[in-house]
Amino acid sequence: MNFWMRSYVRVAIVFFACLSMQWMEAVEVRISLRNGDVLRGKLISEGDIVLIEHAILGDVEIPKSSVRSIIRPNENRNEGDPPEEPENEETQASKPWIKDFLRVISFENWSRQFEFGMNLQSGRRDKFDYNARFNVRRRIEKNDFRFEARRYFGESDQGKTSDRLYSNFRWRRDLSPGVFYQTDTLYSSDAIKEIDVNLEQTLGLGYRLLNQKTLKVSTGAGLSGRYREDNVDNGNTNYLLDVFQDLDYRLGSRLRFTQEFRIALPPDERSEYEYEFQAGMVSKVTDSLHLSIRYQLEYDRSLPEDRREDQRIVSSVGIDF
Repeated sequence: MNFWMRSYVRVAIVFFACLSMQWMEAVEVRISLRNGDVLRGKLISEGDIVLIEHAILGDVEIPKSSVRSIIRPNENRNEGDPPEEPENEETQASKPWIKDFLRVISFENWSRQFEFGMNLQSGRRDKFDYNARFNVRRRIEKNDFRFEARRYFGESDQGKTSDRLYSNFRWRRDLSPGVFYQTDTLYSSDAIKEIDVNLEQTLGLGYRLLNQKTLKVSTGAGLSGRYREDNVDNGNTNYLLDVFQDLDYRLGSRLRFTQEFRIALPPDERSEYEYEFQAGMVSKVTDSLHLSIRYQLEYDRSLPEDRREDQRIVSSVGIDF
């Protein structure tokens, strides 16, 4: 009874969390064009191309060179307001950095997704497991920001079957057409593998092999530092050579395929390498609802043999808000 009560409580919490996300209001902006036209809609991304979701026209792409101004809520000034005081050269030079920083931490115009999948089984063996994934992303001029968090949990009447937490923040900045550098910060823990803390920081350079509207392919390499606490060591630090590759392919307006691969190995102990591979297909049902199926494979040769490999196929329902 306690097993099923805990399961139903978790389901109820996630259900009401999804409802609250669905009720969040999108931030509307007003875009003034240089030809005199004005468009209103939800700002999806802002870079060399400004992408908005228009109530009638749908997704509209506008070249940044055609935009006179983008007015967000609470940015309008009344006619009776006093004029702003002129800024000195130091303030004018630092203002773009302040604006970029505020736009990053506000999360107002980020694309956001939440996915949830669940499995309940009863009979000869009671089993409950769920997976949750939260993703936010935004491009601001030459910067591409992405934060992702994943949670996997499962238990049966014989004990836990999975208990893993994963989070990642990636920042890419364009240096020249096709070339970028990136920082990647990763935190994870896994009770089944007896890893209490796994923290990695990566710095690297990358190149976009393809940068089309429907197909983007990137690859690169870098250096990373890893700090890990497990049941064997209270804390150990390693330095790794890191190679990565990712692909984003849009098959029409409602179907999207993504794939990522990463391999890392310590220069002095190359046999203790680790790699990650994940691929997923996302299908939009409505503008705010989608279905996804993902395959994930992780292998870490630095761990004991019985805990090196972890692979799963995850299907879930997601909302965009």
